[in-house]
Amino acid sequence: MKKPFFRAALWASALFASLTACTSDHGQLDVTIEGATEAIIVRIEGDHTVPWDTVAISDGQLSLDLPVDSTLQTFYYLLFDTGGSMRLGIQPGDRIAGHIQASTPLTDYTIEGSVLSEQLQALYRPVLRSSLLLDSLDQYRNAHRSDSTEGSLAREQRHFERLESRYLAHREEILAVMAQDSTNLSNVFGFFQQVGQVPIFRPTTDIGMMQAYADAFIKAYPTHPLAQIFAQEVARMSNAMPGQ
Repeated sequence: MKKPFFRAALWASALFASLTACTSDHGQLDVTIEGATEAIIVRIEGDHTVPWDTVAISDGQLSLDLPVDSTLQTFYYLLFDTGGSMRLGIQPGDRIAGHIQASTPLTDYTIEGSVLSEQLQALYRPVLRSSLLLDSLDQYRNAHRSDSTEGSLAREQRHFERLESRYLAHREEILAVMAQDSTNLSNVFGFFQQVGQVPIFRPTTDIGMMQAYADAFIKAYPTHPLAQIFAQEVARMSNAMPGQ
């Protein structure tokens, strides 16, 4: 089974700088978890990710406080012993509650109580749908390896059409989620999603939209490193385009 696409997560882990100063603020996490017995909690700090804690999931319950750094918007990864993972965004006073299905690498979850985390959840839904489709197509292909050449070609054409349709739907779903809360910093993760190996957004066609979001982030959070570095990345993409 394929894991969800984490290129966005890996890219974003290199975006944060000057986040080492911590405050006493925190958010609360109180969720039920099915399938996993342990979670590694990883915090994005500086230009790298740092394991913050490893916690046992007792009787399907995970309850803990997550510190918020000096930006007052801090992101974490939860990595489960089943291979699944999820992303959280924390602000002071957040009280995150919900249920996580972590039995497989394709984590499914429903949470509430945090503006950042709820946006991350909404951005993850298209990823999960695309991942499930890719897995189902792979399973079908593996079960029909003995098909004739003609049958295999017809199957691959059908698969291509389904993937193309899913790609376009994935893109529209992400655009709709981001438009509902255009200055939410969690949106940065949406810009680097893929379906298979195909990016959802490309500088050649989407640089204007990406610049508009970068400007909105900078206006809303002028000193936040994520907003600053996303704007720098968009500027780099723009300058690298032919004719610039």
